[in-house]
Amino acid sequence: MPEPRGPSGMTRLAARERKSAKLDMAPMIDCVFLLLIFFMVSTTFSPMPGIRVQLPPPGKPSPDKPKGLIVRIANPEGVQEEGTMILNDEIVGFNQMFNVFITAPEEIKNMLIIQSERNVLHEQIIKVMDIAKQAGIDKIGFAMVAKD
Repeated sequence: MPEPRGPSGMTRLAARERKSAKLDMAPMIDCVFLLLIFFMVSTTFSPMPGIRVQLPPPGKPSPDKPKGLIVRIANPEGVQEEGTMILNDEIVGFNQMFNVFITAPEEIKNMLIIQSERNVLHEQIIKVMDIAKQAGIDKIGFAMVAKD
C-alpha cells in the first residue's frame, strides 16, 4: 500500500521530519534581564553595624587640656601582644583600669580620652572602651599622640 501524500506531493512522514522545533532565545534572555533588574532594584541592603564617631571640626587643636580621664596606649614592643597602657601617669592593666574608672571623681569621670600610637591593635582599644562603658563613662574621645 502506498503512503498517503499531502498537497505538496510529499509523504506525511517526510513533512514531519523536515519540521524541526526552533527555540528562539531572545525572549528568554529578555526575561532573565528583566528578572535581574527587578531583583537589583527591589533588594535592600542593611547597614553594617558599627561605632558612631563624631569627628571634630577642622581647624587647629585647642591648647586647653581636656578635662577627663586620659588613657595613653603605647605601641607593643618586642614580643608583647598589647601596648603599655598609662592612666593618670601610672602604668595599668585592664583589671586595674576598671577600679580607677569606678573610683574617679565625677567631674573627670564624664569623659575618657584614648590616645593610642599607630601600631596598637584595635582589640586593645575596644577592650578599653568596653571597660569604660561598664564603669559608666558615656563619652569616649580619641586623640592622636604627637610625634616626637
